Amino acid sequence: MFDCYIKMQQLPDEVKRANKVKVGAKIPRLDCVAMAGYYEGLKPLLSGKGQLKLYLMKTQGIINSNDQRRAGYFLMGEKSINFSSIFLQDFGNDQKQCFGYGEPNSNPTLKNGEPNPMKPFSEDAYLFITDPDFTEIEILIIRRGRYLIQGYTKQLANGDFNHALKAMREQAKPIFNYWGLAYSKVFHLPKNGK
Repeated sequence: MFDCYIKMQQLPDEVKRANKVKVGAKIPRLDCVAMAGYYEGLKPLLSGKGQLKLYLMKTQGIINSNDQRRAGYFLMGEKSINFSSIFLQDFGNDQKQCFGYGEPNSNPTLKNGEPNPMKPFSEDAYLFITDPDFTEIEILIIRRGRYLIQGYTKQLANGDFNHALKAMREQAKPIFNYWGLAYSKVFHLPKNGK
């Protein structure tokens, strides 16, 4: 069902310090702490260290669209590449979890005039599960799912994909070890953890 599962988190301050990530930044940064599956569209977003980090940005004043068609937030990656807007849906749940959707930027070029590396993936669907404060976001990617995206989002919120989601969560592994580095520095352990 899902081609890729990504778990993004705002890291605790001690982990940020140990990994030389700015603490107290105005723009929230979410780092990939686990991933399952593969998605070619992530390559342009990886840092030179192999980290996948996305910044949670408010769209107002940045994305030119009327209020009815503009998402409240978007995720921006390396080199100011717009990963996706986040259109949150109200399904009347208790709001401990919010569900939403988005898709890659389909413009042929970025604002700086360079070719948009996300353009080849513009028919893909991104589904989001987040807490109301965006401290943790799970991203589910469905290749060529853009045209059914709102239906997929409703199915996700209704629990229709719980089995597939559980399997992806269980398979997910870190792509960068923030905690090993952090705890070896905080507790003065060797990098192998012994």
